[in-house]
Amino acid sequence: MINYTKFAVKGASIVLIFSLVAAFFGYLVRLILARGLSIEEFGLFYSIFAFLGMFGAFKSLGLDKALVKFIPEFKHKKQFGKIKSAMIYSIFVQFVTNILILIFVYAFSKFLSDNYFHDPRADIILKLMAIALFIDGFISIIKFSFQGFKKMVYFSNIDLVRMVIIVLTIAIGFKLNYGILSPVIAYLLSPIILIIIFGFILIKKVFPEFSKSKFLVEKKLMKSVSKYGIFVMATTVGAIVLGYTDIIMLTYFSGLTAVGLYSVALPTSKIFLFFPRALGGVLFPLTSEFWTAGKKSLIKEGLESLFKYSMIIIVPSVLVMFSFSDILINLLFGTSYISASDTLKILSIGMIFGTLSGISTNFFSGIGKPQINSKIIYAAAIFNLIINLVLIPVWGIIGAAISTTISYIIMAVLGLTKIKKFIVLSLPIRYWMKTLVAGIILTLSIHLLKKTIHWNVFFETVLILILSSVVYVSCLFLFKVITMKEIKELYSRITN
Repeated sequence: MINYTKFAVKGASIVLIFSLVAAFFGYLVRLILARGLSIEEFGLFYSIFAFLGMFGAFKSLGLDKALVKFIPEFKHKKQFGKIKSAMIYSIFVQFVTNILILIFVYAFSKFLSDNYFHDPRADIILKLMAIALFIDGFISIIKFSFQGFKKMVYFSNIDLVRMVIIVLTIAIGFKLNYGILSPVIAYLLSPIILIIIFGFILIKKVFPEFSKSKFLVEKKLMKSVSKYGIFVMATTVGAIVLGYTDIIMLTYFSGLTAVGLYSVALPTSKIFLFFPRALGGVLFPLTSEFWTAGKKSLIKEGLESLFKYSMIIIVPSVLVMFSFSDILINLLFGTSYISASDTLKILSIGMIFGTLSGISTNFFSGIGKPQINSKIIYAAAIFNLIINLVLIPVWGIIGAAISTTISYIIMAVLGLTKIKKFIVLSLPIRYWMKTLVAGIILTLSIHLLKKTIHWNVFFETVLILILSSVVYVSCLFLFKVITMKEIKELYSRITN
């Protein structure tokens, strides 16, 4: 019998480890750019990045992510021809939509650089980054195919290799005095290399049946994949609006310096979302498999454990970032960006709810109900859009942070409410409250220790983290959030 606990923990661990390493290199990109460019140039690049990111959902019409849903089903039935057909169909759609996006950007790049970005350099950067976006679209098909085949090492490695290539290319670009064009060249080069490496792995190692299988022009198949993809796209559109509205409006109302500061705080807070993404990388295909097989009890058991243990991990992590936000920003980006620390505090709180929302999102996708994710995301995105219009002109990046945090709360509440309509689930609210109390005690201990210990900043921070962590874990045992018996049982299930 398959040990699903072991597979889930192993798969999630692989995704999390590679994601964190990729995140490190992604952060290294921002560090290099923040120190190699002015705040305005830094803001210009990420403002263009956000603008083009708004087109991201339309690149494949959601067909790339639909592969995660259909590949496990077709593989289970040994319908390899349908897998090949779904992949080729996705590639074709991706090519057509990307060409249309490319034409639009080239037609309006000069107008946008003059009237929106207010910087003549935006013209060439927009054009080159649009080409990078075009090429990168095909990487998503390869990546989500790996996820559908449950090859989590390859799935996770794509982002890691991407960021390593980008870091090295930017470093070389700065050495050659290419300035702001250095990251542009990096984002152009990386997807070309990724297609060559991982395209070969997908066709030759993961799906060797590709060359032997027959391509099927089957209306029913295309309709099923397209229908699911459209709902996924709708969800992605909402997520992109939610994710990039802040940057778009800050560019217009507050200028590129504010964008530069916010582009430091937001990605820093989103580090915590790597945890639910890692879980989702495994949860999505497993849920699809279990739901198809009618194994709802396994889904219930898995979700209840995820909701409990995710909070045990996320709450202290968020509160530590909240307590050390100024030190973290100063250490990573320098004193020029220190004014982003309060924004980081607000955004980090929102990531607690972002974790809960992420688990629910993957459940709905796995059971073939992406339209529920669409409704949730759109509710949050519309709220975020309206509140940003009110708060950003008045409070700038603080207003954007407040709006985003409340949006994550809305998504979490709606997701947890709707998930109960499909599966009988006992939310561990009692454990959440105890975990929150333990987290508050953790925060108080950090502030007390910061007033008591006065050493070198580095050694002081390390010592405070060690002591406060002991306090937090002790509280978890004291409040019986976790027990030794529970830990031993979980360890046994993983290693059995």
